This record gives sequence, structure tokens and C-alpha cells, in this order.
Amino acid sequence: MKKNKVISLLVRFSILMVVSVTLIVSSVLIAYYPPAQYNYTDESFNFELKPEYNETQFNIVFDHHSHTKYSDGILTVEHNILWHIAHGFNAMALSDHNTLDNADELAIMVNKYKDQIVIIQGFEWTTNRIHLNFIGISEDIPVPSNKSTDVEIQEAIDAAHDQGGIVIVNHIPWSLPIMPDHPTRAQLLAWEVDYIEIVNENIYDEESVPWCNNTGGFGMITGTDMHYPMNVYSWTLMNTTSFTATAVMEQLSARNTTILYDRASQVDQTTGPPSVKYKLVKPLISIGRNFKPTDIAVGLIDWQAFGIAIAYIIVGFVVVESVTIGIAAIRKRKKKEDYDKYYD
Repeated sequence: MKKNKVISLLVRFSILMVVSVTLIVSSVLIAYYPPAQYNYTDESFNFELKPEYNETQFNIVFDHHSHTKYSDGILTVEHNILWHIAHGFNAMALSDHNTLDNADELAIMVNKYKDQIVIIQGFEWTTNRIHLNFIGISEDIPVPSNKSTDVEIQEAIDAAHDQGGIVIVNHIPWSLPIMPDHPTRAQLLAWEVDYIEIVNENIYDEESVPWCNNTGGFGMITGTDMHYPMNVYSWTLMNTTSFTATAVMEQLSARNTTILYDRASQVDQTTGPPSVKYKLVKPLISIGRNFKPTDIAVGLIDWQAFGIAIAYIIVGFVVVESVTIGIAAIRKRKKKEDYDKYYD
């Protein structure tokens, strides 16, 4: 093969790889941080829904687990709060992944909605070994590494307790299949984790129920784990002496919680016109989802899936170039044969 042809081949290959890698990486980023599928406003939430609890026995309907644009949710802090009010919650903790960047905005909302909902600062301590919610903390608790050690997990739990926080282990049925080194329930109990999230979204953790007795075992709690408006399947109920964060934290500390689960769900009370921005990037989101790891703590890209895709692209390039070269050779030979035949 002539030098110019080799250079031309390398240029085409380089362009293909740059375009492919750029497409994959940008698609993954857009899949992680997409524009809202709908254009939500303050008027997008229906507040006519009646609360799902017995007001004569309980006066607090609590959700400890939800997310905003500060991590991997799509709602603003205020719209997250309005979503909770629309679904009958009158107490909540906001638990973005590994960040308290929402704290200043959340503090403003605490005062703005103080007559409608009790708002508590939360934090989802997220690694590729475990997801823990810290409720009622005010200072960041760093994540030393994605592959957190037993000691690092225990230190994080102790740090949350030192701040007066409540520690909850999240979605065990969801975590165990993708986290083979997830701490056992016995370990978590020994490390003084306060609660197990018995319901996450629509999944009921039946295997954890025997570990929860609110005395020597864990407390029981539920979490919507809301990243975008959705149906609600569960509520955590409490009875407090006052409508304050302090009173809610006291009941959580005492493990005076009751959980309510509805497999049929409460239908989402959110509406909004479809977003044109979302429609424009939807194909890229579909591509990006193929390269997202199952667990956000692992990193932005599933490198195994990325490597397989690149291998397919390389093989495809080799096949196309080989076929192109083969066709060119056949045409050249045919042309020569026709030439020779003509002048014979």
C-alpha cells in the first residue's frame, strides 16, 4: 500500500475514533444530566390530594430520600418540595448524592414553606459498596474513595452521629446484586446504623423486615428515592408534639416510625407540557444510557461497555475498508481485463 494511502487510512480512522468517543462521552453526560422531560413550573403540582394517613393517630408523613438537580435529579429544590406537598408529605429530607451544595437554597425553602412542610437537610453518602442516607447533618462528610473500606464506612457513620444525624442504609435489594461487597445487615447493625429503608420506590425489602424491631434491631423507614416526578408507593408515619424539624428528629432518634406501603401506588400529581429540548437530545440520551454504569458511585462511564463499543467500531472500520479496497481491486482488475481484451 502506498504511503499516501496509508496516511489517508490513518486520517479516516482518527476522525472516526474522535467522532465516536466524543459522541459516546457527550451522550453519557446528557443521559446523566438531561433537560427535564417536561417543562415544570410552580403550577405543575396538584395539591388537592388527600394525605395517605390517619390524622387521629399520626401527624407526620415523612420521606427521607429524594434528589434534585444538585445531583442526579431533574427538579429544582423548590419543585422537589412542591412535589412532596402535592403527594401528602408534610415532612421530608433532601438527600442529594455526596453533596451539601443544596444547603443554602434549602435553608431559604425551610422558612418559605414552614407552615406546610418540615424540611430537613439530608445527604446520600454514595460509594460502590453502599448507599447511606445521613439525615439532619449540617457539615459535609467526605467520601474518601468509591471502593470504601469497612473502616471508611464506619467513620462516615460515626461522623453523621457526631453531628446528631440519623443513618439509614438505602435500597438493599437494589444494592446487593450490583455490590457484591455490600456490608451485611449484621455488620451494619454492629456499626450502629439506625434504619433500613424497607421500601425504596416500589420495592419492598421483605428480607430486612426480621432485622427491624425498633429496640435491638433497626428502625423501619420508607423512601421515594424521587429523581423525577413519579408515583408514590410508601410513606413513613410519625406522631410528634410539634410541627418542627427537632420534633421529627426526636421521633426518628427514638425509632417511633410506622411505614405504609401501597403496591398499587398513588398516581403522580405532576403535570407539564413536553420539553422541546428533551425531544432534541432524546436520541443521545438513548445512546448514553448504554454506557452508564448501574451504580452512580462507580463513575460516569461503564468502561467495559465503552471498550466493547470501540471494538465494534474498529472491527466495522476494518471490514468497511477491506470491502472498499477489495471492490477497488476488483474494479481495477476488471478495467485492466477490459483494456487488454479491447487491444488484443
